[in-house]
Amino acid sequence: MTINITKELLAKRAEAVRTGGKGSVRRKSKGVHRAGTNSADDKKLQGITKRLGVTGLGDVEEVTFHRSDGTSATIRNPRVEANIPGSAFVIRGKPVQNV
Repeated sequence: MTINITKELLAKRAEAVRTGGKGSVRRKSKGVHRAGTNSADDKKLQGITKRLGVTGLGDVEEVTFHRSDGTSATIRNPRVEANIPGSAFVIRGKPVQNV
């Protein structure tokens, strides 16, 4: 079985992978931008926690915040850091809203 490769076939395949106009980079799909991963904010937060002098607390399974309106937010497997003499606590993680 042989496939005859012609200029038309090559041009058709080349257009299928081109995302822009003439002279643009060829790629199969556009890159996916990830929302919520802002490294600048992470660096700021790391700088602030370093200034507070917090150290990590080990093995905290769950943190629950109870609000005055009766709802609560739970963070499973949070990253907890504390400066106990200075009464400073940093809790990082994705909260789940509870009713």
